[in-house]
Amino acid sequence: MLIMIKHYTFKTLYTQIKSQKSDFWSSNVYGVVATLMLLPIPILVPLLIDEILLKNPGKMTEIISSIFGSSENWVYILVVLLVVLILRFSAFFFTNRSTFYSIKITTHLSYLMRYHVLNHLQRVSISEYETLKPGGIASNTIQDVERISGFAGRAVVTLFTASVMLVGIAVVMLWMNWILAILVFVLNPIFLTFSKIVGRKTGAYLRRQNESYELYNEIINETLELFIQVRASNQESNFFVTLKNRAKDLEKATFEFGYKSFVAHSASGLLTNTVVDIFRVLAIATVAYSNLSIGMMIAFLFYLSTLTRPIQQLSGLVIEYQSVKPAMERINTLFALEQEPKYPQEINPFENVKTTSITLQNISFSYSKGKEILHNINIQAEAGKKIALIGSSGSGKTTIAQIMVGFYSAHTGKISYGNAPINQIGLPVIRENVALMLQHALFFNDSIRMNLTLSRERSDKEIYEALKASQLESFVDKLEDGLETIIGKNGIRLSGGQRQRLAIARLILSNPKIIIFDEATSALDNETEFNLYETLTPFLEGKTTIIIAHRTTTIKQADYIYLIEDGKIKAEGSYETLQEQNLIREDFDA
Repeated sequence: MLIMIKHYTFKTLYTQIKSQKSDFWSSNVYGVVATLMLLPIPILVPLLIDEILLKNPGKMTEIISSIFGSSENWVYILVVLLVVLILRFSAFFFTNRSTFYSIKITTHLSYLMRYHVLNHLQRVSISEYETLKPGGIASNTIQDVERISGFAGRAVVTLFTASVMLVGIAVVMLWMNWILAILVFVLNPIFLTFSKIVGRKTGAYLRRQNESYELYNEIINETLELFIQVRASNQESNFFVTLKNRAKDLEKATFEFGYKSFVAHSASGLLTNTVVDIFRVLAIATVAYSNLSIGMMIAFLFYLSTLTRPIQQLSGLVIEYQSVKPAMERINTLFALEQEPKYPQEINPFENVKTTSITLQNISFSYSKGKEILHNINIQAEAGKKIALIGSSGSGKTTIAQIMVGFYSAHTGKISYGNAPINQIGLPVIRENVALMLQHALFFNDSIRMNLTLSRERSDKEIYEALKASQLESFVDKLEDGLETIIGKNGIRLSGGQRQRLAIARLILSNPKIIIFDEATSALDNETEFNLYETLTPFLEGKTTIIIAHRTTTIKQADYIYLIEDGKIKAEGSYETLQEQNLIREDFDA
């Protein structure tokens, strides 16, 4: 069972890594074994130099002679070579096994991070969603997650194995010459401090690169999504000049980060090599003025070179940590987005009924602490009745419809379905039973079938019945690929009327118990709209219906009408009552 995450820290990442106990320990145990396999190698060949070339027989040649019964030099050399090869190939095998589990941990960590981000975004409030930039979110859930999980996975394994390597080398070097060893370990903290300073500088450049990338990504996504509008307005040059400028900014930021990070890593390498050079000289001096043998000096230098690997790994983590922090901050900005209310499902007023009523009592609302746009709205839609909301554009009709389905939460007042308040019903239950048909229907760049069913299981018979009711059956029949026809991004290959009919067919297929039409037929001419509503009559029969419309042909169908002006109910009553008061116009936007 996954524990929900509300904020990511490096402690959170470590906890998630430790939860993969089997893989975590497998990776570290194999890594330690590989390290222990490599540890004896630097001393074996130098011992041959002392015991064979310099004619100082020791423990190694003595052990080989006792096992193989020979004191020939070629036997010593061959045995040592075989031991070195066995150790190296064994270390290679165990390193690969360690890497296998390390990558497994990293990829699962990426999944967990994306899961929690997407789980949070799934419930983000519409008011927050309207300000989101899809390109930025894509960047967060792909690049930032990969960077963070990759660092965390490497850090846990590297810290353990590199520490074992450091301790092992330290013990051997102290045994060989404790004075040189102490000098080595005194200088290394200076090296790590330098790496930390360099890491902070490269982190700042990486932050600028990511900001430039995100801005470029957002602009190019929006430009391409609205490319037809851009071209129709003859504004390609302006938009693409902006894109080219952002591309130039991205080039500059990428160059700065790439060059500075290269310099930082090169500086780390320079410092490492300088330290090695210094100790080479010190080692030679130690041979000259102490009893350290040439072979042991060579072995010490081998270990010194080997020591640079875990140190560079640790310093690399320090540098990478500074560049990962901005990515973590961006991920946490997504978790900071406000979620819509999560009401418990205590009552289901839609169960075992064909339809039910809607009641809005004293509803007031404003966007993001701005000016109040709905003032004390009271609307009653009895079960099975058709209610019309009329008024000029901007009067608040669409906002009322969106509040009905919980897209926005009213600041004051109460919304009820069948006398049950929405905070006892739960928003998923409401949206499963209440369909909001928008004026500008949205579609996936996919087949007609997918856009109708939204991946739910529906038979062809059900689909064609919905198409027939929306007067789109003959059009689909004429298409070469029928229901599998791709309609383009947001249905661009369809006319405005066809898109609205397709949206109505989708509505019919979902078979809701309450329907809200928000200018759903505005793209149709009067005759087509009249015929469509005639065709929909059997489907709408007995269902509570809210109609937001401008045309009198549509308004006349309503049993009761509310006239909205400036976020207030100016008048209400039947069509005839409002007409007698000269409150009905042919087109409220005219």
